[in-house]
Amino acid sequence: MELFIIRHGQSIGNTVPHDVPDGELTELGISQAARVAECLAERKFDQLICSPLIRAIETAQPLARALKLPIQIWKNTFEVRSKGVYRGPTATELNRLYPETQFRDDVEADGWYCSGDEDSQKGHARASDIWQELLEQFMGQRVALFAHGGFNHHLLLAILGLPHDSPIYFEQSNGSIYWVGVNEERTTVRFIGPTEGILSAWEG
Repeated sequence: MELFIIRHGQSIGNTVPHDVPDGELTELGISQAARVAECLAERKFDQLICSPLIRAIETAQPLARALKLPIQIWKNTFEVRSKGVYRGPTATELNRLYPETQFRDDVEADGWYCSGDEDSQKGHARASDIWQELLEQFMGQRVALFAHGGFNHHLLLAILGLPHDSPIYFEQSNGSIYWVGVNEERTTVRFIGPTEGILSAWEG
């Protein structure tokens, strides 16, 4: 499996001091999402997986349109959150706004639910579960996963077999990519960095 883990573009929540649990992309974030699509669209992808948060969906949308692939919403790829309950839009509402989206049956009928009481350990456990699911479903495929800085950090820790309280922290700026290759013999971190750098990484 070739897994590309992408952090969403800059959102409204990245620009203000107060909590905005589900903000849309800013103009800069929209341009970052377009750049992600530009850099990745020439490669064949089999699956586009995405958080249910709007900023992640809006980041995935340009690539989904370029590749003519659906955006598969996996609820449990939402951001690690400790700032209180959040209930998101319903699947129907999100699909009306973003018709590329497809939903599994883990999205609640009255809007997907986040308890908002996660610590590092809980977030890491959720990311670890997602990693196992990716391995079970998509070995031999190329997958793009659009999610969030905190969640992606824990996902990469899980991929590398590191604990939630590891002293290593994987910083990921808006619109940046982790590229990980996995086969039966080894796991290889191929690239960590800004979107533009993925082009030279492919050439290398």
